[in-house]
Amino acid sequence: MLSSNNELFKNVPLRITRQLFERADTDYRVYAASMLDPKLEIPVDQRGELTITGEMAHYDEGTVTKMDLLYDEPASHRYNKPSYQLKAVHYGLPEDAPGQWAFLTQALAKSPATLGKLVDAVPPNEKILDLLLNGSLLDKKITGVGEKTLLRLQAIVKRNTDLSLLMAAFGDRLTPIAYQHVFDHFGDAKRAIKQINTDPYILIEVGGIGFKTADKFALAAGIPRNDPRRIQFGMQYVFATEILASGNTFASIKFFVAKCTDALSVAPVDVTPQLTPEAGWRNGFVVNTKYQLVTTMAMYVKEADLFQGIMKAEKQRWPVLEEEKLAAAITEFEAKHRVTLDDQQRAFLTTANTRGITVLNGAAGTGKTWIINVFVQIMKAHNKKLTLMAPIGRAAKVLRDYTGHYAGTIHARLGLMPGFEFAAYTRQGNTDAYGKSDFIIVDESSMLTTDLAWELVRSVVYEKRHLIFVGDAFQLPAIGPGNFLNDLAQSPAVATITLKHVYRQGAKSGILDLASTIREREPLPFNAAQPAYLSGSLRLYNQRDEATIANTLIAAYHSLWAGNGHDTNQMLLLVNRNKGTLGRMQMNARIQQFACPAVPGQPEYVAPYVNPDTEEPDTFRVGDKVMVLANDSRAQKVDPNTNRRIVATKDDEDDVAASDHVDYETTVITNGDTGLITHIDVRRHFLVVQVDDDYVYFSFGGLTNKIALAYAVTVYKSQGGQAAHVLIGLAPSGSMVNAQSFYTAITRAEASADCYGDFGMLTSRLQIVPVEHRHDLLKNFLSGRLDVDTFGQQPVAAMRDVLAPLPQAAPVPAADKQAAPNKPRLTVAVDPELLAMLKQKKQNHK
Repeated sequence: MLSSNNELFKNVPLRITRQLFERADTDYRVYAASMLDPKLEIPVDQRGELTITGEMAHYDEGTVTKMDLLYDEPASHRYNKPSYQLKAVHYGLPEDAPGQWAFLTQALAKSPATLGKLVDAVPPNEKILDLLLNGSLLDKKITGVGEKTLLRLQAIVKRNTDLSLLMAAFGDRLTPIAYQHVFDHFGDAKRAIKQINTDPYILIEVGGIGFKTADKFALAAGIPRNDPRRIQFGMQYVFATEILASGNTFASIKFFVAKCTDALSVAPVDVTPQLTPEAGWRNGFVVNTKYQLVTTMAMYVKEADLFQGIMKAEKQRWPVLEEEKLAAAITEFEAKHRVTLDDQQRAFLTTANTRGITVLNGAAGTGKTWIINVFVQIMKAHNKKLTLMAPIGRAAKVLRDYTGHYAGTIHARLGLMPGFEFAAYTRQGNTDAYGKSDFIIVDESSMLTTDLAWELVRSVVYEKRHLIFVGDAFQLPAIGPGNFLNDLAQSPAVATITLKHVYRQGAKSGILDLASTIREREPLPFNAAQPAYLSGSLRLYNQRDEATIANTLIAAYHSLWAGNGHDTNQMLLLVNRNKGTLGRMQMNARIQQFACPAVPGQPEYVAPYVNPDTEEPDTFRVGDKVMVLANDSRAQKVDPNTNRRIVATKDDEDDVAASDHVDYETTVITNGDTGLITHIDVRRHFLVVQVDDDYVYFSFGGLTNKIALAYAVTVYKSQGGQAAHVLIGLAPSGSMVNAQSFYTAITRAEASADCYGDFGMLTSRLQIVPVEHRHDLLKNFLSGRLDVDTFGQQPVAAMRDVLAPLPQAAPVPAADKQAAPNKPRLTVAVDPELLAMLKQKKQNHK
């Protein structure tokens, strides 16, 4: 049957067959499904299947559901199968006994034992779901089915009925997945409907629903564009997407008002009244009229916490290792290795041993990692304990390789969810993560956002241990708000040792010489007219044609690959964008053809759709080098010997879905981690990637948004990594090219670096230093230009009370006891008007 675009088909019964796609950090998914009613005239393929796209919950294979579907002709061509956009999911419960038993059978598809016991105990003509809802089954003793199981089944049934009530109340003003988020947040449809009707912007508090969704809902409900509540939440949204996303932690009031008026389609007069100090406080902002600056209360308190934590650490000055023993250990090391430490190196060893916080800053080649290794070996020899960390796994691995001491990620050590910075402010950090460690060393500290630095600084008990930050303040700034390492390195209040002498010379001197030239803003040794610049193992070629650059890079990579025993870890190809002839995607596809070609009979994953940039389906094979694209704090671990996930615990047999519900051991992986595909199971639809020491499970569903080939990566993604030979290809547009990105790119090389790009573009773009365009309050606190308690015009302690009130069980000062009455117990009453409204909607629908 032919169909036209945007044709709507209602009440289509479907069985989910498999997940085809999942967009990282969103609810957008694509499923393949089969029709359950062959009599319905709806376009399907020869196997009776179709494709569904949209924001959806996770559906297991075999799930039966009923949906409203809108035919999508462009997607049908993309997936080469009749494709539909999801418009609605039909919830609610069957009213007849057979239908209710069919629903229960679906709910217990993975618990056949529990289903069998219920079938034996309850006659088939009984309405089993009604018995669950009214509690009759709880009173009836059913052998082998406990109260816990029945309560969970009751919750499943209530969820469906409540979702039906929500959809009856609001129709298509929310997506099907949004209704599930609403129910999960409120736990009761009637309460949710009443509160949302009172204030639509309460939806922002619901996980999975952001300002844009809530705003669209509220505007559809008739809320004026200049409504104060809309302005309040809109300002928070604009600050996150325009100010924090640009790396800044504050903005001028004038600039912020302009951004808000543009994003919210309102007049400046609608926004300005909300940015007085008093109104700002109510709206979650700190407004300083003297300097005409604004920041969020949460960011202000984090920067204040950071400053106060650093000052607290500075007061803790005591030697972990007795000073005489350290001096003797340094002398012994020099004699044993026939080296003489310079003054800066000695200063670092003694300062880090004594100060609460120490910063080790230095350009590439100045021996930061070498002196850290010296420090680690001396302290280990004297039975001192150390914790070594880095912001990402790749950098932790480099640190581990240099020192021979285990190093992990900050997120894993502190148990942080990647992306945690979007969570609400909390008072307490993790202060029990370091065991008996005497020192915490954090490498690649230039990658620390304000949020991650805040978690780190407050996690250390400085009376017990010292904290050491290591990094190159000229590398690319963190992808997120703040300029943390720069702030510390430039502050006279923080003990900072800056290594200046370049020790790595020889063939690599050309790389380090140019890196130093860029860093120090000296005149470049090449110009737009010359064909090439060659210095030691650094080779720059002036090329302007993108296709020529791409072909040259591929040939160079192949030559290095052949000459290094096919070890792709020895090579790193860096580009400055993702798409196009010289983009990451096309370069990876071309390298894969010879680095990991298809082998007859060997399993591989082939994406179910064509990548529009490469014009081929994305493909993964065993042996492919890949990069993680999405943060995951609960990535499931796999036993490499069996290629099965490692079981942690298993539910009791009496539980819902007990026979199949299993908890697995997990690990933390972060966006940018690299690994190797070690196993592909096309029958069970998963593959395994070795990421550092862990083997991680990836289902095929949405796989191309979870991992990508990593023979070629962007410069931003290369931070923290190194390779013997680095190849760099820069598109003529110069997008994402600047002094710090180019500096970062060439200093990834351990032996040689070859770059192909337009010298005219380079000489122009290397004048731009992004870190100079960032601004934060921490730097001003550390320098003494601003005072923490006077800039905000309110004490920081008062802001903490607003953001994270103390628990009610906490002692109340005597003077405040009358002002803190006991909170009344929450009760939920049935609203007759609400029930009448829903009944009327149901009648109208019929």
